[in-house]
Amino acid sequence: MKSLPKKALAVAVAAGIAFPMSAFATNGYFLEGFGAKSRGMGGVGVAYGTDALAAAANPATMADVEMNTMRIDVGGEFFNPPRAMRHDSAALGNTAEKSGSNLFLIPSMGGIYKFNRKITVGMAAIGAGFNTRYDQTVRDANGVDICNDGDPGTNGSKFYNFNCNADSNTVGMQLMQMQMLPSVAYKINKQHTIGASMAIAIQTFRAYGFGAFESLGFAGSTENVSGEGNDWSYGGGARLGWLSSFDKGRFKVGLNYASRVYMKPFEKYNNLFAEDGDFDIPSHYAIGIAYKVDPKWTVAADVQRINYGEIESVSNPGPNVVDINDLNPQCPGADTPECLLGGDKGMGMGWESMTVYKLGLNYDYNTEWSFRGGVNYGKAPIPEDQVLFNLVAPATTEKHFMLGASYRPSPNVEWSFNYVHAFKNTIKGPTAFPPAGNAGQAVAGENGAISMYINTLGVSFAYKM
Repeated sequence: MKSLPKKALAVAVAAGIAFPMSAFATNGYFLEGFGAKSRGMGGVGVAYGTDALAAAANPATMADVEMNTMRIDVGGEFFNPPRAMRHDSAALGNTAEKSGSNLFLIPSMGGIYKFNRKITVGMAAIGAGFNTRYDQTVRDANGVDICNDGDPGTNGSKFYNFNCNADSNTVGMQLMQMQMLPSVAYKINKQHTIGASMAIAIQTFRAYGFGAFESLGFAGSTENVSGEGNDWSYGGGARLGWLSSFDKGRFKVGLNYASRVYMKPFEKYNNLFAEDGDFDIPSHYAIGIAYKVDPKWTVAADVQRINYGEIESVSNPGPNVVDINDLNPQCPGADTPECLLGGDKGMGMGWESMTVYKLGLNYDYNTEWSFRGGVNYGKAPIPEDQVLFNLVAPATTEKHFMLGASYRPSPNVEWSFNYVHAFKNTIKGPTAFPPAGNAGQAVAGENGAISMYINTLGVSFAYKM
């Protein structure tokens, strides 16, 4: 009979690999937390393992998950992130658009097996990424697409469609990252547990509508910039975790470190992203605490640092807003290949590393019902002078409010539910292409803006043995 849990876990892992994982910007382009329980409590989990996705926050907490031998969690979340942009520009036209594709499904899956009293093994599948799609059709007063009206004497500009040189009337990006985390937790003694995970990563990316970047002088090649379809990348990294308990297990402290995940470059877009298409997953680390106030109430808090600044394709600054005649602020007076898109100093989204604060409460009403709530805050990684390239990557949300509940109709079955609302946040700033009358210098104040808010609703099923 002992083979049954192992077979069930193997099935869960295989399904996790086959099931598409997609997520979209929240804490940058990372999700606030993983699993319905964590996402009902502000995303906490570094010191508070509650389900089979515990390894996503800290592999050591797998040893704390309530079960006898095995637990499997499978869930899904409907994700609705309306996004909008505005750009007032003499060169690129005055544009105000809302993004299409505003409803997505985010699956989640994990499995844990208690090998013996000291060793727990498991697997969690987690995702991250972003997606945008905007219209950049250049129309005349009658609504006619002047870029495709058959008259070579007429042209115009909108969004990134400069002088009708874009490769598509829609512009957008889609990045989807998935990490499989085979993990182990080892209980040193009653007080201390250590954990480790391998990070086996796959990501896919596509971009379209950026064909005018060559004529704008951003790229050094007419190939591998835009409209190349889906490209795939693979890589790996590692994670380490630690968990200690005090006061007879009522107070717990956890630490988690996730290394940079080194990915194979995107070859189809090696002239869009810096370092010949490199797009590694940034390292991050966190500390968390959890305190069981009484048999019913538990409070938990995490602080996480996400190092977006170490990934050049994400952190390299975009076009210079101070001097539009010298576009790359990293290469003043230079136009060498390393300074163009795809080069080591090629322009990027200008993201900064960010610190995320998470706080959550769990209330066990009775043996059947538990209720949760939480908040999550992280200052958006986009500086005000980096709006231009982030028109298609509006990771602006900062404040998140979360609710959750679990229902246990039997000792072996648990249903969990969660709701997340990320409050609307708008980032405004100057761009390198100001309105008329500001040629050669940045506009005073702002002429570009990006915004987003998010609502999600999720449900998860767990089976315990």
